Amino acid sequence: MSFLELLYSFDPQRALAVAIGASIVLYALAANLAYANRTPRPGRIGRFTEWASSHRFPRVVGELARWAYYLALPWATLMLGYNTVRALGIWNLDWFTPLVAFGLLAVGAAIVSIWIWRPYARAEHPHAIDESGWNWARHIVEIFYQQAHWAFYRSGPILWLADPYWGTFFGLALVLIEGWSNPGGRANARDITRADAPLWSGSIAIITAVVFIFTQNSWYCLAVHLALDVGLRGWIGFPRVHLSDTSDE
Repeated sequence: MSFLELLYSFDPQRALAVAIGASIVLYALAANLAYANRTPRPGRIGRFTEWASSHRFPRVVGELARWAYYLALPWATLMLGYNTVRALGIWNLDWFTPLVAFGLLAVGAAIVSIWIWRPYARAEHPHAIDESGWNWARHIVEIFYQQAHWAFYRSGPILWLADPYWGTFFGLALVLIEGWSNPGGRANARDITRADAPLWSGSIAIITAVVFIFTQNSWYCLAVHLALDVGLRGWIGFPRVHLSDTSDE
């Protein structure tokens, strides 16, 4: 039996559970390793960390690994028959019936986000900003990655429970568990001056989960995410630090 035949022989639901579980474990390992190496360390580990952060080749390998993690893994489960396009919310969709609900949810999400986040931004906490240094194109790519990741985590529970409503909330719980496995995110959430990044991501995850429940469409979730994160975040008062702004520090 070939490796491909072995993969096809797996029970689809169990195989999908293994894939999602492995995804959470990989994220937790990567996040904890990154947190452990956030400061320069002596010896070989320190030299390797410096080399990996300053040379092009390891950065390219890292980007390819992130592409495989966020996009290739869900695609592989789909190609192997473990997943479906309907559970992922990416194909064979009803675009027009949920359009009114989508519009109302998008407007409501914008109003609630402004009401909650604008007072926080006005407090002018020193880290209430996007410090990634990404340009707008990279920022959009990262949002696409995030939505693909969340759709993947929703798809498993939706298929296991045969219920888009509870499956979506189960998937949201998996997203939040994964986020809590990041020690950097936990540290930021406990610090009022740095809590905006994990709380903002968490609020977007909740909003898009609600949008998916009413629309069953991950592209609508992506549209809301783009509108809030790219269109509304700066207007709320969260400025972005560009690479040129930090090069002289």
